[in-house]
Amino acid sequence: MRYLVIPLVASILFPLTTVAKTTVDVYHAEVVLSNEKNARSIAWGEGLEQVLVKASGNADIADNEVVKKAMRDGSDYLAKFKYGTLNGQKSLDMQYSPKQIRVLLSQANASVWPKERENVLVWLVQDDNVERQVGWEQSGLDSVAALQTAAQQSGLPITLPLGDMDDLTKISAPDLWGNFPEPLEEASVRYPADSVLVLKVAANGPSSEVNWQLYDMAPDSITSSPQSAITGVETGEVAQAIDKAIAKISAYYAKKNKPSSKQVADDALWAHFSGIQSAQSFFNLERSLLNLESVATVQVHSIQGMNVTFNIQLLSNKADFEKQVTGLKGIEKTQAPVDSAKVAEQAATEQLIQADESQKVNQTATQEMNEVDPDISEPEEETADEVLPVEQQLWFSL
Repeated sequence: MRYLVIPLVASILFPLTTVAKTTVDVYHAEVVLSNEKNARSIAWGEGLEQVLVKASGNADIADNEVVKKAMRDGSDYLAKFKYGTLNGQKSLDMQYSPKQIRVLLSQANASVWPKERENVLVWLVQDDNVERQVGWEQSGLDSVAALQTAAQQSGLPITLPLGDMDDLTKISAPDLWGNFPEPLEEASVRYPADSVLVLKVAANGPSSEVNWQLYDMAPDSITSSPQSAITGVETGEVAQAIDKAIAKISAYYAKKNKPSSKQVADDALWAHFSGIQSAQSFFNLERSLLNLESVATVQVHSIQGMNVTFNIQLLSNKADFEKQVTGLKGIEKTQAPVDSAKVAEQAATEQLIQADESQKVNQTATQEMNEVDPDISEPEEETADEVLPVEQQLWFSL
């Protein structure tokens, strides 16, 4: 595991240095090729899912409807790929486009977990009803292997203790199982880590249990910090329970490090439609647009008479979208109005008026709610979207 090696080497060379975050290779994936006829397409989709899990910190990202659609053709997000060998089997080694992945996550309303991440020192102790063992880096425990796999899949950088004489004289399995902070701090300070995680594995087949405590602080602050450890309990087979714990910890750090600036997808356009005769026609059109392979999301931007403008977030590009829309029954592409700038300005003005009216309604509602509960805060003030350039607009008629 590429990002496990550097922290361990650093711990030997610079045992007392302050740690910078670890850079994770988020956009790389390698998948064993199946015997299916479309094996390469399947691998592209599986690789995309692996990358999205690491890029978002969300183990369930593949359940997102936008992501499901994108995974039908993962090659749209590839930067390059080559054939290789993984565990003795032919594989596809893939590098995905960081920009495309960020855009897709934005379209899916998912957070982006920056690739510079906290390095977590993990102390694992396992009780198999016979003895308790510490999961050193080279201990060979199945639970340690499961931990390494889970961390790799989640994109969580971890360091495992060496288990050398220094460790053996400072901490023991009973210390870890008993949650004693003093030996934990004493044994942890030599490692360059941003936080410390204790995993207590009660191995008992499908009824196994993993108790975890995350000290989200520098190792030398464990006994002095007033901040409490973050805790959780997972159950199931050992590997499954460890996977759940790492997924929750990854989600925690992804949320903690979520970029503060609002994410905006690059691939957006306004699609103007005229000739909508009824409400049923409107809903049929909206549903048809959402079902297009090139479309991530569809939102109504403005409605005026028999004309409607949709704000479209794309999964592919403008040309693909245009081709697919004109392929729908009864829809033709039309030319932009002569003075499209005025049309765009009018649409933006209407949006500003609607936003102003909505804000007044919200303020009235908030005032009424505050009379009941004074702790309710006012909603954040929203600003209208910028007018898209003519190049990012299309006109159609029904």
